[in-house]
Amino acid sequence: MTGSTSETMLRWVEHLLEASTATKPSRKRAFRCAVEVIQNLEKHATTGMFAFSLDGLDVAVISSANAVDAQQASVLKEALKEAQSRPLEALRAQRLEKLAHGARTEKGGAGLGFLDLRTCSEGKVYTEFIPCQDKQVLFALTVKVHLTS
Repeated sequence: MTGSTSETMLRWVEHLLEASTATKPSRKRAFRCAVEVIQNLEKHATTGMFAFSLDGLDVAVISSANAVDAQQASVLKEALKEAQSRPLEALRAQRLEKLAHGARTEKGGAGLGFLDLRTCSEGKVYTEFIPCQDKQVLFALTVKVHLTS
């Protein structure tokens, strides 16, 4: 995925959110989640799928899927476990700790993606690892952001 593709998708997401009746803070949270999901695809996937929809008027649904190998799946599972290990109220401190003392990943990130997704969605992050061909796993990610809170 190229930067211009990402920009186009984000403009589309922004347009859909602006047309909604959601509050500005809710739109910002949904947009941040879309940015994070798209960046994940851009940095970690050779191919993938991205979807954004407004479920009625009160929920933004952001989804992606991409194939990963066993090592990538293991890293993802560990990052998910870490992001889900603390209550939502403690995520801000965990994020700041990671920024101050965490190491960069080989792709240049700081491993903050799932922490940000969990914070912005108030814990509504759903994942699934589905076996597929060539010893790979399809990593499916869905994030739901309530637009009325």
